[in-house]
Amino acid sequence: MNSTYTDGSMVRDNCYSLHKIGPEDAFKLALERSGMTWQKLSKEMGWAESHTKRVFSLERYFPTYEDLPKFCSTVGNMVIINWLQVQAMQYGMEHKHADVDCQSLVFRISKLFGETSDVGQEAHSAVADGVLEPKELRRIIGELNDVVNTSLDMIADLRQLERKLKAEQ
Repeated sequence: MNSTYTDGSMVRDNCYSLHKIGPEDAFKLALERSGMTWQKLSKEMGWAESHTKRVFSLERYFPTYEDLPKFCSTVGNMVIINWLQVQAMQYGMEHKHADVDCQSLVFRISKLFGETSDVGQEAHSAVADGVLEPKELRRIIGELNDVVNTSLDMIADLRQLERKLKAEQ
């Protein structure tokens, strides 16, 4: 599951959203996109279980720079590299996290469902004649990017809330 197109357009399309998530969340996103368990990743990376658990915990603990190419290859995506690129491109541009409460979470989930519905509508239109055309594919990809951006925005804010709640314990 590659996280980028051969022309690098994922970095451009999702630049804003990748900027909003922290490094801890970027590692989690890379693992989630891979479909692997953290145990399988640990084995393939040759990491101790305790090391892997720390990498995917709420604390700021990361693999070494030397591990990054192998990590990307093992998870089969470039999320970490794309995240680093976006952070460098937007260095100093801080993201303000939105507060999340029960009411705002319900509202944001409904927005995500609306974006997902837009993907379905575009796909339905595209397959109606039994032929997929480049312009139809671009519209579907655009709608999918809206889903990804909405999701990453929500993930960033929920992770921030998760860290805040853990710190209050």
